[in-house]
Amino acid sequence: MRPASLVARLLRATLLAMLAAAAAAALLLLAVHHLRDADYLLGVEVNERLDSLERSIVAAPDGRLLHRPISNSDMYDALRKDSAFRVLDASGRTVFSSLDGPALQALQDMPPGAHGLEIHDDGERVRLRVGEREVMRGGAAYRIQTALSSRFQARLGDYARELYLGSAVATVALALLVFALVVFFTVRRALAPLQRASTIASGIGPRTLAARLDVGNVPSEVKPLIDALNSALARLEHGFQVQQEFLARAAHELKTPLALLQAEIELGGQNRDAMLRETRLMARQVKQLLHLAEASEGHNYRFVRRSLWALAADGVEYLGRLAERRGVTLQIRYDGPEAWADLDDGAAFVLVKNLLENAVNHSPAGSAVTLDVSPRGLAVTDEGPGVAEAHREHLFARFWRAPGASDGAGLGLAIVQEICLAHGWTVHFEPAPRGGARFVVTMPATAGGDGIR
Repeated sequence: MRPASLVARLLRATLLAMLAAAAAAALLLLAVHHLRDADYLLGVEVNERLDSLERSIVAAPDGRLLHRPISNSDMYDALRKDSAFRVLDASGRTVFSSLDGPALQALQDMPPGAHGLEIHDDGERVRLRVGEREVMRGGAAYRIQTALSSRFQARLGDYARELYLGSAVATVALALLVFALVVFFTVRRALAPLQRASTIASGIGPRTLAARLDVGNVPSEVKPLIDALNSALARLEHGFQVQQEFLARAAHELKTPLALLQAEIELGGQNRDAMLRETRLMARQVKQLLHLAEASEGHNYRFVRRSLWALAADGVEYLGRLAERRGVTLQIRYDGPEAWADLDDGAAFVLVKNLLENAVNHSPAGSAVTLDVSPRGLAVTDEGPGVAEAHREHLFARFWRAPGASDGAGLGLAIVQEICLAHGWTVHFEPAPRGGARFVVTMPATAGGDGIR
């Protein structure tokens, strides 16, 4: 089962890596052991004994041959059953030899040219490996011989393997323990800033949105994540403040018509027209508030492939009576081939309706409102008084109304902007050629254009 803790995962991965390395080393040693079998090692030892014996014999100034044993030469005396040596002159006479024993007797009885022989030790057959070499000392030739038993080599190898294996196991176990402790405390210390950030994050709520995660001493790999979370918290805090302000403004906007209605009812309800006007205004505000709430929620959108020509025709047909009452002409101009876009049908209709309604309400009688449609998007142009430059930055603000405006809740263009954001479109204002207002909706996903000009 995979550990949930990052520390446990790193620790497990490290331990597995160490065990794999130890297993690989053991397999390597095993392979080397099998490659270099006992017979090979015995031959190597015999050659080393010959080298040592050759170095130990020297010629005296008077011509005599002297034997000066080196540090491990007494091994021949201690192991007379398993090792022996002798030095022969040119006539075959023994000049020097190890102490008498079964191994030396077998070496002396060995037939010429033999490289191995056997002896019997209490019924056990012991194989001896023999090596010999010609050397020159004092101008005379000598032959050195050495014999070494396989039993001695095997017991020495077993002892060495037990010794080295025990040491290796202890070393690997200690190394794993130390490595695990170092990794555990190092990683735990490295992740301490993340634990502090987690503690801060768990305490963030609607009343503590101003809190931010601490990025001090955070690992560099995790710092981008912490920065992204802090940015998300900043956006949430801003959105929460906007919602609070929106609720306060909505309550304020509904307070006035409700107060007027209450006053009229208390006075006996004589001014029926005023009551109907305030009721219509309040109903319009509530309707636009619902539209704005729906436009602000991304999960309310259901995208389909829709013709922009058909969308424009529906909007113009819906507002035909309003335009007729105000003496305004609605017209559609098509630029290029029929345009199609992925959009939410209901939201896109509200967008077109709000732009056309806004243009009709601000157009004088006898003027025209034009809806331009192209693969780049939509544009609505009127022939009204336009928008003062000082007011243009407030056009898409919620509940903003131009000075002197008597109708509307100041939410129509805010709803348009929310719908554009949900679709990945943009909307902006620009002065119309004849002094009126022109609102352009650019749909880059449709044709990649820069807008309608």
